[in-house]
Amino acid sequence: MKKYFLICCIFFLGCGKDAPPSPPGPISLVFPTQNLDCTEGSFVNEVTRRIAFEWREATEAESYRVEIIQLSSGQKTTQNTLLTSIEVPLKMGEAYSWQVIASNTKVLETTSSSLWYFFNAGSETTHAPFPATALTPLSGAQLIMPAEGQISLRWSGSDIDNDIVSYTLLLGNQSPPTEVQNLSSATSTQFTANVTQGSTYYWQVVTTDYSGNKTPSAVFDFKMD
Repeated sequence: MKKYFLICCIFFLGCGKDAPPSPPGPISLVFPTQNLDCTEGSFVNEVTRRIAFEWREATEAESYRVEIIQLSSGQKTTQNTLLTSIEVPLKMGEAYSWQVIASNTKVLETTSSSLWYFFNAGSETTHAPFPATALTPLSGAQLIMPAEGQISLRWSGSDIDNDIVSYTLLLGNQSPPTEVQNLSSATSTQFTANVTQGSTYYWQVVTTDYSGNKTPSAVFDFKMD
C-alpha cells in the first residue's frame, strides 16, 4: 500500500510540472526567392513596386518582424505582423536583403531566419552581384587551433547575370580588414589562411562582375581558441 501511494505521488507531482516556455522554432523563407530577379508585385508608381513577402509559420511564434535592407544605400525597412506574409513597397532596380525574426511573449529569446537576397526588377540592363556568403567558418565561430596552423576560408557568390569575373579577399585582425590576400585564381572561392592561437580574425569578400560592378560582403569574424 505504501509503495502504491509513493508511486501515485511521484506520478501526480511529475504531471504537475509545466514544461518551460520555448522560443519560436525555425523560420523558412518562401518569397522573394533567394538570389533571383523579382518581377512580381503591384506597381505603386513608375519607380516603386509592392512586394509580397512570404514565409512559413514557425512553431511557438506569436509575431514576426521583417527586416529589409536596400544594399546600395544601407537603408533599412522594418515591418511587424502577426501573419506569415506582408506587402512592402520598394524601389525598383535595387538589390535587397531580407530576414524574418519570430518572437513570443513567453520568452525574451527570438529566432531569426536565414538572410536572403533578391533584386527588385526595374529597367536596368545589368545587375550588381549579390554579397558573398560565408560558408566556413561561419561568422562568430570559435575554432580549435589546428596543428598545422592553417584554416580554410570558403564562400559562395551569386549574380543574376552570371558574369562574376573575380573575388577579392580581405583578411586581418582589425574590422574592417584591409589586407588583400592572393587567391589561387580570380574566381576562386576558397583560401588557406595562416592563423595564430588566441587571435580574432575578420574577413570580407568583394565580388566584381563583367560590367565592373563591385559588391562587398558583410565583415565576417572568427576566433582561434
